Amino acid sequence: MNYKEEKKLFFRERIHSLNIFLFLGLNLTLISILGFIWFNSSVEKVV
Repeated sequence: MNYKEEKKLFFRERIHSLNIFLFLGLNLTLISILGFIWFNSSVEKVV
């Protein structure tokens, strides 16, 4: 394997891991926002 192929493979792996981190970050953000809204609405019903 020469240097060019190795660099291409590394770049593709880096993009793949970046996509995974973006996906997980968006999911965590959505879950936390929805959880915060749900928690606020349930606290208003209790109080």
